[in-house]
Amino acid sequence: MTSPSFENTERYESRVYYRNFDAIRLLAASSVIFSYAFLIATGADTTDPLKSTGYTTAVYGIFILFILSGFWVTESARRSATLGDFIRKRFLRIMPALVVSTLVITYGICPLFDQSGWWEFVKSPSVLSEVLQVITLHSKDLHFANVAFYLSSYANDMLPGTASSVLWTIRLGVMGYLFIGLMALAGLFNPRRWFALLLVLLLAVGGASLIWIYAISPPWLGELLFILPALVCGIFMNLLVRYHKPRIWLALLLLMGIVPAVQYGVLAQAFPFLVAYPLIWLGSLRLPLLTRGYTGTDISYGVYLYGWPLTQVMRGFMGPGLSGYELTLYALPLTLLVAWLSWRLVEKPALRFKNGFPALRLGAGYTAEQASG
Repeated sequence: MTSPSFENTERYESRVYYRNFDAIRLLAASSVIFSYAFLIATGADTTDPLKSTGYTTAVYGIFILFILSGFWVTESARRSATLGDFIRKRFLRIMPALVVSTLVITYGICPLFDQSGWWEFVKSPSVLSEVLQVITLHSKDLHFANVAFYLSSYANDMLPGTASSVLWTIRLGVMGYLFIGLMALAGLFNPRRWFALLLVLLLAVGGASLIWIYAISPPWLGELLFILPALVCGIFMNLLVRYHKPRIWLALLLLMGIVPAVQYGVLAQAFPFLVAYPLIWLGSLRLPLLTRGYTGTDISYGVYLYGWPLTQVMRGFMGPGLSGYELTLYALPLTLLVAWLSWRLVEKPALRFKNGFPALRLGAGYTAEQASG
């Protein structure tokens, strides 16, 4: 029988100890929107500040989000008494906001920019089909042929009609959750299997990184291998901090590795390995600047969901000639507001139903305390 006092105390200590994670997630999600603003403003991502490293700012922001996701979802799996409990919590964190945002974007925003008229757009079976494809994670973006947020700069340009282009990472995130859930179900988070788990993780990351260098088919597998190192680094860090308190000297040493990684053109491949430890260390610090007014509010997911479409809207209203910096200044405040509404009206209420029902037990050999949360 789970001890209520242990459960409450452990949750409190873990949440407070990594009190900076909400702010870090928000900054990472905002960096993705910042990066996409350059693409939407100019039609190309060549002016993105980090493009010279081989990838845009958005890629590094996504890596950070997957590192933190790997850390917290592993924590959720470790504290879930049943597989049903774990799945319920993940479903409630992801799907309600995804469904609502898809409906709001499709039927609330896109008709304003549809060339066939509002009613023709709303009643179109193809529009409903696209919505269902997104909600069921069969589509990695939201695009409508007759929607144009602004005039295309060249022929066969799908950018003006793309209402969302971040959904591919959500689908990959769900795959990552399944991976973590299966690890927990197999009992791999049991401390007695610590060294075997480390070996599996290291082999998985190393192998995925090597395969990622080459062309992958089908495309979804290449995308999965693209983010897998970041996810696994987050999982690894969650297990590491059970035995090790992050140290500043090691965090700084790893960050110094960014310089040679940039010099030798391997920053994208090395980034998750270099920043995972410093991120967890930063999350554990007492930084009033990041935690002032902290109330457990996490609007990063809303920023991620609504950032692209609202940036498209601002680009449509403001017209051409804007830089990525200027478009960010217009789009980001509106995105933050909508994300806060999403948290208050959709995400937070949905999370009140986190408590699940007994089902298949996670992790043979778990004690009641280890399975709590």
